[in-house]
Amino acid sequence: METRFKLLIFGLLYLAPLMLHACKTDDRPTIWVYTDMSDPRDTRQGGHPQNDPDDITTLASLLLYANEFNIESIVVGSNTRAGLKDPMPFVEDVFLDAYYHDVKYLNQELGGYPEKINIQSSSLRGESTRFDPNKDYTDLTGLETVRQLVEAAGRKKIYVLNWGPLTESAMAVKHCLDTENDKALRNMFFISHWTKSSVSQGTREQPYNVANCNDDRPACDFMHEVAYSNKKVRFIEIGCIGQTGLVNGSGGYNHYEAFENSRLGQIFLRSKFYFGKPDYSDGATHFILGGSFGLTKDDYPHDGALSIELEQELVEKSRAIAHDIIDELLARSNVAAHANNPFSKEKMASYFTYVYTRRPGSYGAHIPYDDAVLKLFNSQNEEIKAINLDFGNHSLDLSGLEPDDYNVIVSIVGIELEFQLTIN
Repeated sequence: METRFKLLIFGLLYLAPLMLHACKTDDRPTIWVYTDMSDPRDTRQGGHPQNDPDDITTLASLLLYANEFNIESIVVGSNTRAGLKDPMPFVEDVFLDAYYHDVKYLNQELGGYPEKINIQSSSLRGESTRFDPNKDYTDLTGLETVRQLVEAAGRKKIYVLNWGPLTESAMAVKHCLDTENDKALRNMFFISHWTKSSVSQGTREQPYNVANCNDDRPACDFMHEVAYSNKKVRFIEIGCIGQTGLVNGSGGYNHYEAFENSRLGQIFLRSKFYFGKPDYSDGATHFILGGSFGLTKDDYPHDGALSIELEQELVEKSRAIAHDIIDELLARSNVAAHANNPFSKEKMASYFTYVYTRRPGSYGAHIPYDDAVLKLFNSQNEEIKAINLDFGNHSLDLSGLEPDDYNVIVSIVGIELEFQLTIN
């Protein structure tokens, strides 16, 4: 009874930010999301998820905020990685299950959440298709999730949020230029996370040497160049503020465990918890669009430019509001938690536990709950090492182990999960 009373008081304390940030349904921005998200169980060589799970954490934050936007579409698997498995079964089992379970409670108290969310697999998914600036994109056959964006932009203003490479956004812009579709071109407003930075990953001399740009460098170069030279193309490059600002500013928060009480909150908390905080870095795109926390799209040039001085200033500004954003997300999660029916820990652990090779001679693990035990067995099935691990990411000290193919068993929340590690 005492624990339930404390949770009730905690939830009431967080109603204040909810009241401050209530949505206005008649002036909500319409958004289209391109995310390179994949099923975290679909792993690359070495055992790491094919794509960074930060997009999973970010999508949970967006869905908790879904009443702030008109969500036209969320396109998953939008990247150039060949062989990527269809992420939709994961999306349906985790995200849509969570959202449709939690939304009735969110609507009862807050209102404005859509009854249906349009999430679809990218038409690029599983292909190694990159943007070609010399290609005529008049014909969008085979590029359905590009065609849909252009068609929607022919009817309304749309903010296109990019959480990964700029491939599909570049194709949409090039199509509009090739077909002289000025209306759709002017109706698209692109916001991109970390396809340029002089502060983190990139440098003043090489600002485009960042992961999301390198994944499709021609698309990245095209978007920045065309936005700078053509006033019809509006493009905000927000740099590294999501990671270096919001995420790094989210450390030291004292109430993260309370996110466990709702399904969307669980995904936000458990999918990628690195160095003591959830990695929702791509969420900077929708938090600057909402503008509820004093950081807005108007803080940025609209031609893709981003000076090192402005990026440094906005990193500090975003770091300062990070706990306010977490407070608001938790307040919404607490509303959804009225269902008192979160996902099982077993389900969360089965999706978000992974053991992997970071680079030759360096190994890591992501553990979504405390009190896990990781055991390594050699090719003769002999137990070689056991390691106790708590919630979060870990570097694994496997020095001294003989080169071999090791079977790894992680015992967590009453289940056992199996992985493989090759030590050379």
